[in-house]
Amino acid sequence: MSRLIAACALMWAMAAWAHPSPQSEVLLESRQDSIRAELVLPLDELALALPGAAHATEAQMAAYLAAHIRPVAPDGRAWVVKVEQVHWLLSRQPADVVAAMTLRPPAGAPLDRFTFADDAISHQVQSHLTVVALRSAPDAPSRVLGTLHYGQRSLPVQGADPRWWSGCADLFRLGVEHIAEGTDHLLFLLTLLLPAALLVKDGRWAGFGGTRHLLVYLLKVVTAFTLGHSVTLMLGALGTVRLPEQPVEFAIALSILFSALHAWRPVFPRREGWIAFGFGLVHGLAFASAIRELQLNGARLVTGILAFNLGIEAMQMAVILVAAPLLILLARRPSYHLVRQAAALMSAVMAIVWMVQRV
Repeated sequence: MSRLIAACALMWAMAAWAHPSPQSEVLLESRQDSIRAELVLPLDELALALPGAAHATEAQMAAYLAAHIRPVAPDGRAWVVKVEQVHWLLSRQPADVVAAMTLRPPAGAPLDRFTFADDAISHQVQSHLTVVALRSAPDAPSRVLGTLHYGQRSLPVQGADPRWWSGCADLFRLGVEHIAEGTDHLLFLLTLLLPAALLVKDGRWAGFGGTRHLLVYLLKVVTAFTLGHSVTLMLGALGTVRLPEQPVEFAIALSILFSALHAWRPVFPRREGWIAFGFGLVHGLAFASAIRELQLNGARLVTGILAFNLGIEAMQMAVILVAAPLLILLARRPSYHLVRQAAALMSAVMAIVWMVQRV
C-alpha cells in the first residue's frame, strides 16, 4: 500500500508541476499587394525556443520571426517577409509577444495561393500549437484555416473555405488540447473529485459511500462546472464580458486552493455543485481568451464556440472515465485518507505557487 500511495503522490506531483502550453495565434489579412500577419506568441513558450526572449531586443525578435515564418509561392519561390513591429505585453498573465508582419509574394506569384509555413516555438517545443486564421479585409469575418504543430509546420492558403462550419475540427482539437495541457483547469477538477466517493460524518470525510454516491457526485460536479464555464466561454468569446487576464488567472489558482482545502476536510459539503458552477464561471473566461483573439464573428463564431466547448467536454469526460474507477478502487482502502491528503496538500502548494506568480 505504501508503494501505491507513493505512486499516486508522484503522479499528482508530475501533473501539478507540468506547465500549461498556451497556443500561438496568427491572423492573416489580405491587402492589395501583400498579406498582413498579426502574431501572438506566449512568452513562456517562446523562451523555451529562444532563451532570453523576455529581454531580447526588437531587432533580435524580428530576426527570429523572419527566420521561422516562411510563405512560399506555388512555384517554390519564397515570399518577402518584413517584420514591421514587435512589442511585449508583459502586463498579461501569461505574457505575450505580439508582432505585425508584411508578407509579399515574388513577382508574378498569386497573392491568394501560397503555402504558409511557421515553426516559431514548435521547432523546439513539440507540444506547441499555432492556430492560423484568415480574413479578406479589416472588417471582414475571420476564417480558421487550420493548426500548425511539430508534425505539421505548413498549410496551403487558397482564400478560405466559405462554409460556415469550416475550421470546427481544428477548434474542437484546440479545446481538447486546452484541457490536456491546461494543468490549472485539470488540477481544479481532479482535486474537487478527490472526496467524490466519500461520506461526511461529524465534519470529516468518512468511509466509502458506494458507487451510486460517487456517480451522483460526479454528475453534479461535472455538470455544474460545465454549465458555469459554458456561460462565460460564450459571453467572453462574444466580448460581452471581458476581465483582465491577471485576476482571472489568480482566481483560477484560488479555485484550486479551495478545492484542496475541501479535499482535506469538508468545507462546503453537499454544496460542491454550486462551488463547481461558481468557479466554472471563472475558468470559462480563461477558455474564452483562447478563441477571442481569432476574431471570428457571425455563424463562424457560434459554431467555433460550440466546437471548442465540445472539445473541452470530450477531454473532461475522458479524464472522468479514467478517474472514476480509480476513485472506487482507492476509496475502499483504509489508507485512502493518506492518498487524499497527500494529493490535496500538493494541490494546495501548487495553487499557492501559482497565486504568487500571478500577483
